[in-house]
Amino acid sequence: MADLCKCGCGENTKPGNVFVRGHNSRFAHPMQGRKHSEETRKKLSGSHQGPRPWRLGFTHTPEVRKRLSDSHSGVPLSEKHRMSIGSSSRRVWAEKSKEGRADWVKNIMGPRGCSPMKGRHHTAEAKRKNSETNKGKRRSPATEFTSDLLRKRYKDPDYIQKMAGAWNLKPNKPESFLTNLLESLYPSQWKYTGDFSFTINGKCPDFVNCNGQKKIIELFGDYWHRGQDPEDRINMFKPFGYETLVIWEHELKNMDFVIEKIHSFMGLSHG
Repeated sequence: MADLCKCGCGENTKPGNVFVRGHNSRFAHPMQGRKHSEETRKKLSGSHQGPRPWRLGFTHTPEVRKRLSDSHSGVPLSEKHRMSIGSSSRRVWAEKSKEGRADWVKNIMGPRGCSPMKGRHHTAEAKRKNSETNKGKRRSPATEFTSDLLRKRYKDPDYIQKMAGAWNLKPNKPESFLTNLLESLYPSQWKYTGDFSFTINGKCPDFVNCNGQKKIIELFGDYWHRGQDPEDRINMFKPFGYETLVIWEHELKNMDFVIEKIHSFMGLSHG
């Protein structure tokens, strides 16, 4: 036999239910329209809080802080610790993204809501000071481990192909221009490999000769390669038997000069 609805309407409920659908709304919550007193709210708050930290309200002395800092200097974080830091950071960003995020981002990232150096460059004096400050500093074991790990990964062809596919690299305008120029001068003899389709000891040259000659052409962007010595790149591929020609982006404005440079590199004279 079905039970009667608890609201007293006299209707039968479905098996396992105490109310007919919609009838439980007739009974208001006992706190509806009422508020807890200030004392009750304090008691409820205190009952939900954990034990009071024994260091709450105390600060370490400078000597103790220095000893703690020295004891942790150079000690790599465990995998569990790194995962904990990452999850905490993600949780903070998620919470701040709901309400008040704009003010929070403004406080930590500056009034523009981004890195204060975005779109700006250090002065020559600032660069010199930064360089002197970092001279003689040794990287932590954790940083050395990460660097070694990345160097090993970029020597793995399978890893490089996986990353190249994710990056979806394509030639920029200067590279496309030089690609067309090489094709017109030496049809089917040069291949664009700046998309990591070809690597040497983990390094990716821009153009490689595919006609039996171990020659490489590197295109240096005026912005991205400023201050770099082309000889460093040339010497990088030399132990593997490759000759390397470096062409600067601004040199592409002088077509005759670039053509003569390429012909000379290929062992021909431009007539």
